[in-house]
Amino acid sequence: MLLEEMGIELVEVTSALVGGRTINIMNTDGLIVASSEHNRIGSYHQGAIEAVQTGKVVNIRADQLDRYPGAKEGCNMPLRVNGEIIGVVGIYGDPEEIQDIAHLLEVYATKYFQLETLLQPRLAQNTLRSRLLLSLLSPSNTTMSASMTLAQNLNVSFRFPLYTAVFSAPRGLGLPARGEKLCRKLEELSFLQPGCDVWGVVDDRMVLVCSTCEGRHTRTLKALTQLGYRVFLGTPSTALWQVHDAYHQALVLDSSFPEAFGDIQDSSTRCHYLLSSTALQEEAFLDGLTEKLSAAFGPDYRAELESIRTYYDCNRSVGTAAQKLFIHKNTLQYRVHKVLQALELSQLPPFRQEYLIRLLLEHIRRKSGPEGSEI
Repeated sequence: MLLEEMGIELVEVTSALVGGRTINIMNTDGLIVASSEHNRIGSYHQGAIEAVQTGKVVNIRADQLDRYPGAKEGCNMPLRVNGEIIGVVGIYGDPEEIQDIAHLLEVYATKYFQLETLLQPRLAQNTLRSRLLLSLLSPSNTTMSASMTLAQNLNVSFRFPLYTAVFSAPRGLGLPARGEKLCRKLEELSFLQPGCDVWGVVDDRMVLVCSTCEGRHTRTLKALTQLGYRVFLGTPSTALWQVHDAYHQALVLDSSFPEAFGDIQDSSTRCHYLLSSTALQEEAFLDGLTEKLSAAFGPDYRAELESIRTYYDCNRSVGTAAQKLFIHKNTLQYRVHKVLQALELSQLPPFRQEYLIRLLLEHIRRKSGPEGSEI
């Protein structure tokens, strides 16, 4: 346990609570490791040694200072955690006058160190778990080796296939502030399994790599959308190095999928992923097509885009699409022709035309943000 780090924090907090009196924290060798009198840190305190050796409070009066090198008058009390003396806390003043304050300080300091001792293993585990997660999400020969070592230290035994899930909170809420609540909810549902799962917050999203996610587990994740979360699953991984790809699949879905839940194993979700990921890869080309639209129709080309999107959504049925748009069939045909002509796609086969238009619509929707979701 890092007595020095905890002691510095304890001294800073409690000194003001006891009227600015000097407070010292000494280790079991009698050295002052934290003090409100910073110049005394590192010096020897005979009273602390006696408190450690006897296990009793050592009161030092002004007329006894010659017997206690390095000490001032005051009360010095052993600090115990789980029955073991880990150090000494001292407070300056006439022992008879400060007995009540000294007792309160002893109780407070003891509880503080007991609590910190309980928390340290958990904090250490969380740190290791976060490092393991980051290693899985950034695969290389070095990180894969580190992943195996970290997994052994955490007693994590992965069971394949591994499922990678990404959680994000609604806009404006911020997941880090709600991440702990989400973890507690998953624990309540007996979803998280420390022996074979890894989780943590990465770039404002919670990422979970878990060993079981089929059947009722998938339904559990989908139910979290009712609490306001967006939840997306990548392709199940049969090896650790595949987790990275599954993570990026889930990220693409989170940034583009219109619904709050998506599993890439679902055929329609996977088609959406393929469209979105291709649009991301071909951003420069699609920017060029967007410029052609703007040049042909001006900056507001929403009517043209809505017309051609509805046309393709209706399987290229002019009559059905025109009815949905409340326009004449000739008007729709004219708009579709003008868009294809402006994009220089008129000479391509129908399938290629639709494919490129679909990519362009996804590209514009993503760049438009929330207001572009209707395109």
